[in-house]
Amino acid sequence: MNFISNLNTYLSKDFIESLLESLDEKRTNSLILNTEKINKETFIKMFPNIIEHDFLPNVFYYDKDEYEFGKSFLLFAGCYYIIDASSAIVSNLLDIKDGDYILDLCSAPGGKTISLLLYNKDKNFEVISNDLSHSRALELSKNIERIGKSNVIVTNNDFSKIKNNYFETFDKIILDAPCSGSAMFRKNGLSKLDWTIEKVLSLQKTQISLLEDAITMLKEGGTIVYSTCSFSKEENEDVINEVLKNHNDIHPVPIFENAKFYRDAALKESIHLFPNLYKGEGQFIALLKKDGMSNKKIKEIKLENPKYIKEYNLDFKREIILKDKVYATNNLLNLKPLNLIRPGLEVFEINKKILIPSFHLSHYLDSSTSIELNEDELKLYLHGDQITKDVKRKTGFYPVSYKSINVGFVKLVNNQLKNFYPKGLRH
Repeated sequence: MNFISNLNTYLSKDFIESLLESLDEKRTNSLILNTEKINKETFIKMFPNIIEHDFLPNVFYYDKDEYEFGKSFLLFAGCYYIIDASSAIVSNLLDIKDGDYILDLCSAPGGKTISLLLYNKDKNFEVISNDLSHSRALELSKNIERIGKSNVIVTNNDFSKIKNNYFETFDKIILDAPCSGSAMFRKNGLSKLDWTIEKVLSLQKTQISLLEDAITMLKEGGTIVYSTCSFSKEENEDVINEVLKNHNDIHPVPIFENAKFYRDAALKESIHLFPNLYKGEGQFIALLKKDGMSNKKIKEIKLENPKYIKEYNLDFKREIILKDKVYATNNLLNLKPLNLIRPGLEVFEINKKILIPSFHLSHYLDSSTSIELNEDELKLYLHGDQITKDVKRKTGFYPVSYKSINVGFVKLVNNQLKNFYPKGLRH
């Protein structure tokens, strides 16, 4: 069975022709704005040809030939995150409440976690953002660092092995399952050559297993959002329906109506985002809710008095030291079963008993105490150069900003700003 024959199992001939034509068109590009760093009006004034999404807040389409958002310092300053407009819907469907604990099970490179954070910036919740691949978890960690949030713990775990430690623990779970990736055909031409029905059916087993694990870790009354970037029904409706056979307490939740969404009779509550209907690369999305209402509280852990994180007026319940780095978090889960990559806000690196404030911390803090750079000084800073500047402050570490956007830290000594911009970002 080839790809077209596979589509023919549930789509009409005319629809398939329309879909295939769209896959030969230029791919879309979009981003989600971090309005805590830059407001929408300023951003639109800077980039007047961006197009605002019709229902997703602070999501914009852009022409990659006109705006190179992937190379701008604004990306590394956490002012936005580049995400496909199809993927950006997934986290928007979750009704986040204060006090929620959320698991993003297959998170890298982090778009669904980051969009969740930006959609719910005024709410108090905690996220475990996980990926099975260590290299991808490291990339995920970098993206979380840039966005400047503190309520995310990045991990690198196979949750099938530790799920019993988190039985009915999470209020919401995001499962963006590994899939055959037919929605990536426009982004990566090689993925077309890699598609086989055997691959689809093999991944289906993985998807079912991951969804079963997610249900185990979901609280009563909790919600799972399941998604793939596959157009194959076997990885989408068939996975959900197979799992539902085994769980009388799990029910699909209808996703809101929109003419740009495709629904199949096999699971009418879920949606497909096909690029011939919706401006994006494609996604399947289903919402699942567990019956009941849990009053289960997070098991209290013994908290130690924080030793390092009292500086910068930081107020967190928990301090974690990992590989000579100091992290701050309000997450009260038992973290011992987890392979921690970034357990919260990275605050300091301990270097020969000297506390060096982190790049992550500079993105978390507001610019009220920062040393403001002009455009020429910004260029020097991003290049990694030392800057001479008359600053009437005492010797020490300070964040530096440009147009009130923090970009990193310096050490001020006798009007010399020693550069602490990460070496891997310098240009």
